[in-house]
Order: sequence, then structure tokens, then C-alpha cells
Amino acid sequence: MAQFAYLFGNRAKGHDKSQPRVLTHWDPVQRCGWTDCAAKAVSEYKGKVYCARHLLKTLQQQWQE
Repeated sequence: MAQFAYLFGNRAKGHDKSQPRVLTHWDPVQRCGWTDCAAKAVSEYKGKVYCARHLLKTLQQQWQE
């Protein structure tokens, strides 16, 4: 039973919000949070969802600051 709880328990529990989280097939399908981007979001970062290209741009901008 513990194995079942591990696999299907709260996925957000213990996740570090400062690190990107890959969206799973259990997450609802969403579009990228960038303006004028119609791509499917694949990651969540700081409460916003991004496609792979815009997640990389967001992380690069933050790193440069």
C-alpha cells in the first residue's frame, strides 16, 4: 500500500517551487503562458506554465539578472 501512495500521492508535495516541474499526463492540458504563444505547456515554473522554448528563455533571463 505504501508503494501505491508513493506513486499516486500528492505530486506537488515536497516540490521546490524555485525549480521547474515537468507537467505530467495527469495535469490539465494548458497553453504556454507567454503572450502570442500557442504551444502546449510542458513545464511549470513559479506558478506559470511554459513550452520548452519559453521556459529556457525565462531561466536564461533570470540567470542573467
